[in-house]
Amino acid sequence: MIFVKGYGQMCNNILQYAHIYAWGRENGVKVISMRFSYKYQYFKLCDLWYHNWLVYAFAKLLITTHLIKHLWLEDGKEVTPQAIMQLKQDEMIALSGWGFRFPELFFKYEDEIKQQFAIKESICEHVSQYFHSCESSDLRLAVHIRRGDYARFLGGIYYFDDEVYIKNIREFFALFPHKKISVFICTNDRHLDLAFYQEQLDTCSIHLFHGTEAEDLRLLSECDYIIGAKSTFSLVASFYRHLPIYHITDKHASLSLDSFKYFEDLFMDA
Repeated sequence: MIFVKGYGQMCNNILQYAHIYAWGRENGVKVISMRFSYKYQYFKLCDLWYHNWLVYAFAKLLITTHLIKHLWLEDGKEVTPQAIMQLKQDEMIALSGWGFRFPELFFKYEDEIKQQFAIKESICEHVSQYFHSCESSDLRLAVHIRRGDYARFLGGIYYFDDEVYIKNIREFFALFPHKKISVFICTNDRHLDLAFYQEQLDTCSIHLFHGTEAEDLRLLSECDYIIGAKSTFSLVASFYRHLPIYHITDKHASLSLDSFKYFEDLFMDA
């Protein structure tokens, strides 16, 4: 049994756990996420009897008191044959880090991963009602604006101002001149000025969604295209329905249809 210690925020945890789950599924080893046992209780995975607060507390006690081995595999080079053997042989073991990647197994068990991380129905219904309250359109463009921690993350290389997002929205519109497009913004910027976007993009329907993290994830996943700064959050959203996604990495780059990629193109670089 592998207890997976949390890594980063919600969608980092989803990808981290999914790789380990797929490997465990292939090798007959049960995998339990400590983070989804007590936090982020938005997914069907959290309804499993062994994903609960007591299991989390039990695993944390075992790790803290050094009663079980704790492997930290931050780099793929650390996933050695010896580490793999230990994960297979130990009755209980804890695993941390970001380097445990098995893409071929991830996609072999992709459907099971999606089922485990299916968002709970009450959250889906709330987002569905929100969409129904907005006017209909031919295409929904999701724009994920990451601010907050991104001002410091990697020196702020993925922290973009409003003009960059507006530029990309305009270029997206130019790709579909005969389509009616609605824009849905999700952001952790509490001070985002929607009026400025509406002023600059006065020919389109644009909405700022004020949801929880799970509602934001659902909303992004229910659009037709996603644009945003490089982030596992928007990447996981694209995973649910195989959505085309454009991660802004260069604020000066022009947007084209070739700019859009898919989850399988990007997830190993997340």
